[in-house]
Amino acid sequence: MHYRIGILGGSFDPIHLAHIEAARTAREFSVLDFVYLVPAGNPYHREPLAGSAAARLAMCELAAQEHNWLKVTEVDVVRSGNTYTVDTLTELREEFEHLQPGDGAEWFLILGADAYRDFPQWKEPETISREASILVVARPGENHTQHESFPCTFIDIPGWEISSSGIRQRLEQGESIEGLVTPSVRKYITQHNLYASSPKTANHGTTN
Repeated sequence: MHYRIGILGGSFDPIHLAHIEAARTAREFSVLDFVYLVPAGNPYHREPLAGSAAARLAMCELAAQEHNWLKVTEVDVVRSGNTYTVDTLTELREEFEHLQPGDGAEWFLILGADAYRDFPQWKEPETISREASILVVARPGENHTQHESFPCTFIDIPGWEISSSGIRQRLEQGESIEGLVTPSVRKYITQHNLYASSPKTANHGTTN
């Protein structure tokens, strides 16, 4: 059997509905069998994340329970040191080959427009581009310019004004986040009193 597998990495601090919509749109556009959510461990050149790795992983698992085409992997969370997408891709490929010997897979890396803009500066971008097709989910008005050495497919998504940093800010101010995250994630945040007094950190994207 041959699978088409998407990879969507990020801090997911917390995971919100725009993340899910990006994964859904990429899946439908490229006819993917499923999409891996890859919460970051220690992203290269990033500030410390507001939520712990365990909390961010748990929230991803809760969000994924509502969609049978979403899978969550802890590959970046358990890896020591800085995390790089080229290593993540290698580990996922090896894991797939071990668990499903004889089956083939085509891999698709799902990026935001900002992440794709910086892609040439990532670790071993040539290897990533060779091993996976690049899908760039872009909101209206975002740059659709391709890197000549790293071709991609642009996929338009709704211009949802949702960000993890904005959600954290609302929680710090005691405001509702209903309609921004799944009910299960909102319940988890409330039960564990997450982000109530967390420092205002940047909205980190995918590891690179």
